[in-house]
Amino acid sequence: GMFIKARCLTMTDTYPFEHQLFKIISDDFPFLKELNINNVEPQKEKQHSSTLINFPHLNLLNLVEAHVDYAEQFLVDTNTHLPCLLDLCIEYKSLAMVTNNFTNDTTRLYCAKLKGLHIDKPFVRSKRFDEYFPLLL
Repeated sequence: GMFIKARCLTMTDTYPFEHQLFKIISDDFPFLKELNINNVEPQKEKQHSSTLINFPHLNLLNLVEAHVDYAEQFLVDTNTHLPCLLDLCIEYKSLAMVTNNFTNDTTRLYCAKLKGLHIDKPFVRSKRFDEYFPLLL
């Protein structure tokens, strides 16, 4: 069914969420603004299908309690389209891994648009970090 009034969704499970499930979520929750993923299990299907998932209104993505695979699922621009993403909550370790220490071009598109980045622990911002996230103060 369609959940056109839902704006926030929290997904929690002990079994991995796969690419196809996110396709269903994006179709059935077309106006989501906030998505929280709580799943520390790695995805079993590492090769994502050619289906680009579109979350046209999503502006907050919370991956603090999520395996790094979900950061890859959402932040790699060939997997998921996030034109309105402004805020990201994530563990530093996952962020550094998925961005390849802030050098990965496939994650740069969404990271460059972020106005808020909420990380689980303090860290020293490198020059590469500041170039990768130019809108962060």
